[in-house]
Amino acid sequence: MHNRPSTTFTRQLQELRASLPPEAPDPLIDPPPDAFLHLWECAKVAGIGMRDLLVVRQPLDFRAAGAYSLEDHDIWVWYAPDAPDEQALRPLLHELAHAQCPPQLPYASFEEEWEEERATWKRAIALAHAWEMGHLFSEEIVAGLLEEVEACLQQRLAASAILGSTDTERTERALKQLWLEANVRGWAGELLHDVLTGANTDPGLLMEVLTFDRCMLHACWELVHELEDDPDPDILFGPLSRLGDGFLLVKAVEMLQRTLASCARHEEALRTRLATRSWQMVTLGTMSYERSRQVIQDEASLQEAIALVNQLCFEAHGYALRMNWQCFDELFSKQNQVAHPARLYCLHLFFTPWTEVLTEITPWIDPEMLPDCQKRLPRTVWFLFPRGVDTMLLEVAWQLFLLSWIRCAEISYGGSLSTPVNPLQDRREAQRAPSPEDSESGNGSTMGGTV
Repeated sequence: MHNRPSTTFTRQLQELRASLPPEAPDPLIDPPPDAFLHLWECAKVAGIGMRDLLVVRQPLDFRAAGAYSLEDHDIWVWYAPDAPDEQALRPLLHELAHAQCPPQLPYASFEEEWEEERATWKRAIALAHAWEMGHLFSEEIVAGLLEEVEACLQQRLAASAILGSTDTERTERALKQLWLEANVRGWAGELLHDVLTGANTDPGLLMEVLTFDRCMLHACWELVHELEDDPDPDILFGPLSRLGDGFLLVKAVEMLQRTLASCARHEEALRTRLATRSWQMVTLGTMSYERSRQVIQDEASLQEAIALVNQLCFEAHGYALRMNWQCFDELFSKQNQVAHPARLYCLHLFFTPWTEVLTEITPWIDPEMLPDCQKRLPRTVWFLFPRGVDTMLLEVAWQLFLLSWIRCAEISYGGSLSTPVNPLQDRREAQRAPSPEDSESGNGSTMGGTV
C-alpha cells in the first residue's frame, strides 16, 4: 500500500499525521482488525473492485465515518477501539456497496444524491446478509439510518438556500463550515439541524447561521493586514449598531433569508442577467481596473447585489483574492438635507494567480499542479442605496450579508462623508482605483482577520 503513488486518501492521511504531536500514535491502524479484513476478503471473492483499505483512528474528513474514492478505488473507515466493532463495520459495508455500484456523477440534484445514499444502504444490508453479518442491521438500526439520510438531505437543501447557490460541492463546504462554527459555539447537532430546517425560528440563532464565514468557500485569500480578533460588529460601517432595534433585526434576518433562498432558486437566471452587465475599463496612472455599479432599492436589486458578490468570489477559481470594502455614511447629507440620504458601499477585489502566491507560502507545491490562470484586472463595484428612499431594512439585511466576509476583508468606514464630487459620476478623480498601498490604510478605522 505505502509504495504506491499518492492518492486522495493517502494525502489526507499525510496531512493528518503532520497535524498530530510527535508522541501521538499513528492514525493508520496497520494491519486492520480481523473483522475488517474478513469483510474485505468477502468483497474480493464477490468481485467488488477495490484497491486499498485504510482503517484510521481519526476521521480523514469532518463528520464522516468513511469514504470510497471513485478515482482511486480506495476506502477509508474510522475505527475507535473503545467502540463496538459494529459501529465501524456498518460504514465499511456502506463503502463496499458504493464500490459494488459506483454512483454516476455529477448528481442532478440533492434529492438524487440522497436517494442514491438510500439505495447504497439497502445494498449494504444485502451484502451483510450474504456474508452472514445480518445482525449488524436490526430494524431499529435500519430505521435510524434512513432517518439520518433524510436529515442529511434536508440539511443540504437548507444550506443551499442559506448559501444562495445550488452548487453541490460548494453547498457541502458551506454545510461543513456551519457545523464547525456550531461546534465552536457549543451548539448540539440537533440545534443546528433545527435552525437550518426551520424547526427552531429564533431570529438570533438564524442570524448566526446566515452570517457564517463565507470566506472559507474560496480556496485562497491574499491578506495584506495583520491577523486580528473578530471585529466588533457594532463599529463596522457604523450603521450596524442600529441592529439593536429588535424588530428591525428580526425583519432584516427574515429578508436576508428570503433573498438568499431566492438567489439559489433563480441562480441560472441571475447568472445570465449579471453576465450581460457591462464592466467599464478605467486606467489611472499605471493601474487599470474594471468597475460596475449596482443600485439597491428593493428586494430584487438586493438579490442581484448578493448574487454578484457570490459570483465574483466563489467563481474566481485559481486566484487568490484580496477584498476591500469601503462605506461612506450619509453621503451628501451636508449639501442637501433629505429624510433618507444616499449611502454608498464600495467593493474592491484583487485577483492574483495561485502560481504567484501558493508556491511562496508552501514551497513544496509543484507549480505545474496549479491552474494556469492569466493576469486579471482588479474589479470595483459601487453599491448605492439612493437618497430619498427608505432603504433602512434593505441596508440592514445587506450589512448582515457583509458580516460573512469580514474574515478576509479589509474594511474602511468613512463616517459622515461630505464631498463636493459625486463618486458615481464618470470622472477619474472621483473613482480612483485602489492600489495595494491604499489597501493598507483607509479613511477611518481599519480592521480585518484571516482564515
